[in-house]
Amino acid sequence: MTEQILSDMGKREVAHTGAEQLVDAGTAFSPDMDIFMSENELLFIADLPGVAKGDVSIEIDENNALLIKAQNSLKEPEKVILRQFNLGNYYRAFQIGQEYDKDKAKAVLENGQLELRIPKREAVKPKRISINA
Repeated sequence: MTEQILSDMGKREVAHTGAEQLVDAGTAFSPDMDIFMSENELLFIADLPGVAKGDVSIEIDENNALLIKAQNSLKEPEKVILRQFNLGNYYRAFQIGQEYDKDKAKAVLENGQLELRIPKREAVKPKRISINA
């Protein structure tokens, strides 16, 4: 597997390690994220509570660095009794392999959950060869 996948438990303030050193995230939290790989694509699912569709930036640069940035628009009420998640902006960075087609990446944000799909380039997908009699 050529992509660098960073995993962690729970939200944390972004530490500048690994692929996350690519840019300065400022004050941001690392969102909870699941990453799945199939024969045809990479699927990233990120929890982004309080983030509206227009407040997410997804970029894949010329070096195949995937950058996900999101601005939280939730306003915190005056008196907080219990807080189980941090309010703030979100940031994640990953290095993906050259076999993925960044030009065909698609993202959907619904109910605070971001789904990003990056398909493999056609040239690297497995080909089935039929046997003729």
